[in-house]
Amino acid sequence: MISLRKAWFEYVAKIRKKLARKSKTAVSHREAMKVAAETWPGEKVKLQAKWKRIERKRLKEEAKDTKNKVIES
Repeated sequence: MISLRKAWFEYVAKIRKKLARKSKTAVSHREAMKVAAETWPGEKVKLQAKWKRIERKRLKEEAKDTKNKVIES
């Protein structure tokens, strides 16, 4: 899991590229941050749900592995 700060900057970079494609001119990081701030709350919820899914999957796999080790012994 990456930090929310790093995820935020990755999201701003994604928005910056999208804006640059639409406007056909360079877009500053600061301008991209302003636009990204409007949609960040929804994106943040999606990321947190994704991280929870990954963690649940990891725990399920660990439990499965532990169960197999007990059976093999």
